[in-house]
Amino acid sequence: MVLILGRRKEQVEDGVVKTEPHLYKAFGSNRDNFANSLLMTRKMHDKKYSRYKQKEILAQKLSISFHPEDNDRLTYEQAYKIAEDFAREFFWSKGYEVLFAVHTDTAHTHVHFLVSNCNVKDGKSFRRGPAELKEMCRYFGEQCREYGLTHSYRDSYYVKDKDRERQNFAEYQMKKRDKLSFREEIKVLLRNAMNRPKNKTLQDVIDYAKKYYLMDVRLRGNTISYALKYRTDKKGKPMAVRESRLGARFTVAGITEYLKKKEKSRY
Repeated sequence: MVLILGRRKEQVEDGVVKTEPHLYKAFGSNRDNFANSLLMTRKMHDKKYSRYKQKEILAQKLSISFHPEDNDRLTYEQAYKIAEDFAREFFWSKGYEVLFAVHTDTAHTHVHFLVSNCNVKDGKSFRRGPAELKEMCRYFGEQCREYGLTHSYRDSYYVKDKDRERQNFAEYQMKKRDKLSFREEIKVLLRNAMNRPKNKTLQDVIDYAKKYYLMDVRLRGNTISYALKYRTDKKGKPMAVRESRLGARFTVAGITEYLKKKEKSRY
């Protein structure tokens, strides 16, 4: 649980921000007491658990991911609603407690699920074989279609390749990379700044990016550019990029519009 919420000691010390308070939820238990709830459910069905025994699984992990090219069509709040519907459909409606969190720290928006391995009603273990995974992928594909996420939808998500099992295209590609490209890193940092509940204006986002990400943001009228002091080119100069090279969401108008939608979705 601490991993998907970014609460590991090293994550906290490094200032890693995985998600936001309004972007994670649990069905069947208190979201901040999820692990204890799973243990109580197991105890209720006379099932023991020891973290030292590898065969005893407390919860199973799954994830859904959206293609980076759909970022301009998808807000974190929309990803949350998709995940909430997905979790209710496949886990909680069938008697399995589940915790999910929308992650905001990568170039592609994605959601992690922790599903109890003990059914609340009958104590049965959670099953996710090929048939179940294919049904989940079909359902997720329909969700993407409803939201107009054309790049996140594919005819087939589930493949038997062990290296790609239970991952969609975006997750698989990100896993293969050693690190983010300069532009991708800029996008990740900006999305994090835009997603902060307290950041309600363009200036809030700029100030946050400067203070916490050491980003050099230059606003000239209706245009904006970004640079990272610690990312340099071959000549040792900080790498910079104009808004137009990042996509519509990261322009002055795009950021302003996103912040307005974010505020409306809270009420």
